[in-house]
Amino acid sequence: MKRKIVVVIFILLAFGTSAFAQKYEVNAQDMALNHVLIGLRDKYNFHLSFNDNALAQYQVSVSGSFDTPEDLFDALLNSIPFSYRKRGNVFLILPEEKKPETPKAFSLSGQVLEAITHEPLPYSNVLINDHGLATDLKGSFRYISSGDSIFRIRISHLGHYILDTICGPGNNYRFILTPSSIGLKEIVVANKVVEKATQIGDAPGVMRLNHQIVQFLPGNDDNSVFNLLRLQPGVLAAGEQSNGLIIWGSYEGHSQVLFDGFTLWGLKNFNDNISAVNPLVVKDVQVLKGGYDARYGERVGGIVNIAGKNGSTYKPGLNLALNNVTANGMLEVPLSKKSSILLAFRQTYYNLYNPDDVEYTGTTTTTTGGQGMGPGGGQGQNSINVNIRPDYTFHDANIRFSTRSDNGDLFYISLLGGEDQFKYTLNRTNAQFDISKSTQEDNRQLGGAVYYGKTWNKGNASSITIDYSNLDNKVRSNYQNRFGPGRGLASWSNSNTDNQVSQFSLKNTNRFAISKQHTLETGFGLIAEQVKLVSDTTEINFASQEADLQRLNFYAQDHIALPGNIQFKGGFRFDLPFDQQKLFIQPRISASIPISQSVKFNAAWGIYNQFISKSTVIDAVGNYQYLWFGSDGTDVPVLKAIHYVSGWSFHGKSFLASLEGYYKDISGLTQFRTNPETGVQTHIHGKGRSYGVDLFLKKDFHGHSVWLSYSLGKAEEKFLTTEYQRAPQDQRHELKLAGIINLKPFYLSANYVYGSGFPLYTDSTDPNSYTEPDYQRTDVSATWRFSTSKLRGEIAFSILNLFDNYNIKYSTFETVPLDDTNTLRINTESVPFSPRLSLRLTL
Repeated sequence: MKRKIVVVIFILLAFGTSAFAQKYEVNAQDMALNHVLIGLRDKYNFHLSFNDNALAQYQVSVSGSFDTPEDLFDALLNSIPFSYRKRGNVFLILPEEKKPETPKAFSLSGQVLEAITHEPLPYSNVLINDHGLATDLKGSFRYISSGDSIFRIRISHLGHYILDTICGPGNNYRFILTPSSIGLKEIVVANKVVEKATQIGDAPGVMRLNHQIVQFLPGNDDNSVFNLLRLQPGVLAAGEQSNGLIIWGSYEGHSQVLFDGFTLWGLKNFNDNISAVNPLVVKDVQVLKGGYDARYGERVGGIVNIAGKNGSTYKPGLNLALNNVTANGMLEVPLSKKSSILLAFRQTYYNLYNPDDVEYTGTTTTTTGGQGMGPGGGQGQNSINVNIRPDYTFHDANIRFSTRSDNGDLFYISLLGGEDQFKYTLNRTNAQFDISKSTQEDNRQLGGAVYYGKTWNKGNASSITIDYSNLDNKVRSNYQNRFGPGRGLASWSNSNTDNQVSQFSLKNTNRFAISKQHTLETGFGLIAEQVKLVSDTTEINFASQEADLQRLNFYAQDHIALPGNIQFKGGFRFDLPFDQQKLFIQPRISASIPISQSVKFNAAWGIYNQFISKSTVIDAVGNYQYLWFGSDGTDVPVLKAIHYVSGWSFHGKSFLASLEGYYKDISGLTQFRTNPETGVQTHIHGKGRSYGVDLFLKKDFHGHSVWLSYSLGKAEEKFLTTEYQRAPQDQRHELKLAGIINLKPFYLSANYVYGSGFPLYTDSTDPNSYTEPDYQRTDVSATWRFSTSKLRGEIAFSILNLFDNYNIKYSTFETVPLDDTNTLRINTESVPFSPRLSLRLTL
């Protein structure tokens, strides 16, 4: 019995071992995989699931014996993109799941240069694969693409032909743009678009101006930068500002002019003859009217950012601009293939004003106005209007050394010095009074910057700037009045004002292309500002301050570029004044959204602080004086403004239309007022606001260009009252028309400016009681360009104020009391009928 059991167990073990050790054999030579699997299914009773058509495309060659079905299927699927999974007793033959590959990043970096001089072109517009960006001060940019190694590039810069090209990834490309107006014999370029006078609407509150066209506009060569600025929407032209700019209703001193990174405080610019910037050294002009991003600080108004020329590195050059007011010259000397030095100098050699005695402009008029309500008040007194033609002299000089490397690095040292003197003497005698008055104002401005911009291996960029600027303003005035010839002294006064302001700063900026969508911009700075003010009237201290202000600042913002050239910016700016121990946080956001290929919507919002500013000083008879003060946080608060900007623009092939609105709210305004009865000076704080819209229309056709600019705005302030009233710079309407007709080699140009006027209050108790003389001025010019083998140049003839309209200048009123019932009001003459003849030569 036991023997039978052992035999049975042995037989069962033998069969079990045989079953466990079953081999799976296959012999396939260049057979379709689906046929091989069907044969194995039938032979070994496999349960299979697969796509017959998909596997029929693959031929396999596998021979051998396999211990398990898994080994068999591994061998069959080894060389094809299929794998198997087992669900229960069913084998599923499936395509392999490919892991998503991380797109390879391709980068492109380069520099935009001018074809003739190889000058870097800052702030050029670069469109890469429908993503927009702008070059930095060195003309450099960087872009990162995910997966796309072909870059379609469109580069434009005002005054240059647009460049369209395609290139692969790489670093340190050089993109050359050809100027649309060059000093060679006339050539014809077809099938290219020319960026001409102005670029508006690409970003909120930003204008780019083509400085090359100013040589065709009416006016003096020495003021061509501001001749162009005054014709733009939002920049005040009426009133002929003699010092600084008023942009979007901002107060004097609230806007900043930067040249090569340092501040231009502003020399006098009487009668629009000379500006603080020599036009021969200007390369690019950018205007930020409001809502600008976190890179910019120090002001609550607008910013005009002017970049200077580096100088020619291929041959020496001499430029001369002579007119019946000044002589202007610029010399460019190459030091090597990468370095050059530029020298420029201006000097008046002709008195800008007729030195004749004062001219009566009318009979006695009645003006009523309270102290502090506006220029020239007088409590119902009779006023004798007198025009003064003052004496004015000016000179300045620019020196700039620059060098650049093959990879786009730029180093320069830029220095500027300027000085002017304005004075007049008044002597007037009649039966009632004998007046003697003299006034002299001296301004001295110094500025300089050392800049180094580094382009890193992958196209990222950093820069460091050390700059210093200073303005010393001195005003002396003496006045005597006697009751008729040979009679006793009725009144006398003398005043002296010495106002100095300076700024030293160390600034760093960085730009990193993090990805295709994100560009990170950061920077920090150390700023030291100093203000000194001593002002006395009739030997009584009128106003004084000595302030040393230091602060640290830092900014960071993300520039997000989305498909369709949608641009977003968001960031913060931080300022920490050492003396106030308070952190000023200034968030900024902006967006540019193309609605279609031609229409774009822009919007921006931001908070802005200013730590030194011009405050209004009002004497006992209502004279306004704008003097620099430093903020101490108490007597002179830190200015704070909130900007709201939005607008639409349409860019056609030869037509540009822009409609832009703004609202600016400002707090921390300060006025210093002298009580006319007690002579005691007090300071008061107030608020202001400005709002309005700008319309700009421009048409280019057959080489000609015409444009219209209209500004509707309101500027209001609130001091000692519960209601807002009109600010001194408030003007409701301003209309500007301009055009350039190209009849090569002749160019004809004309412009017209109309302003509805500023409020001259006549009753301090009634804010609606004021006079408001309007402003009208028409300028025309004709230019002839000529060229020889060794010389090229232009002869231009302009007439300013063609119809000799009588206009009142803004903030140049002076009121002098004659006696208890009479007041003399002195107005600086605005631009009269003024012919100008200019000769420009390039050797």
